[in-house]
Amino acid sequence: MSSQTEYDQVYAKRLAAIEKDPQFTILSSMNRPQAPGETTATQYIVYTDYKLEDKKRSSFTVSVYTPFENVDKYGHSKADFQSQLLFDLNRWQNTMHITVLETLGSESRLAFYDFQNMGLATLALKAFINLAKKAGITTIDGNLSSFDRDNFKKLTHLFSKFDFDITVMDSAQGIGKIALTV
Repeated sequence: MSSQTEYDQVYAKRLAAIEKDPQFTILSSMNRPQAPGETTATQYIVYTDYKLEDKKRSSFTVSVYTPFENVDKYGHSKADFQSQLLFDLNRWQNTMHITVLETLGSESRLAFYDFQNMGLATLALKAFINLAKKAGITTIDGNLSSFDRDNFKKLTHLFSKFDFDITVMDSAQGIGKIALTV
């Protein structure tokens, strides 16, 4: 396990890289050292590639980075983000559609540590809803598919925390729809 000093250095380096890149906007961040036994991320950066003035693109991301358990023996980040929310924007209808909300876990081929249950998806969703409000979006929607069936209860709990309307079509298969009027 890496020391807190290594986490601090890696966090500062990643924050500087995101701030320097004109493609990204930081939505929120926290730089509080991880207390022993703490299970939620206390050092994180939530950022997006969404720009209000970018009229050519319609698909964007909100990403969450934490150095916690993400620093190799050389003091480098293993991944640029551990949670990502992908969304499509429909400017004509003033809606955003969540296409994927994923937190890297041990089942992912890209993962090396299970980042589940650290609050990263909650951070991504909270920042996304705030972004939608600032952009004047009226509706956020999405689908829960059979891909989600193993975590269906966890997903419905997460979205209900943010007052999404959840329509369960088949709980055994993990199929449903989510919607939020912003």
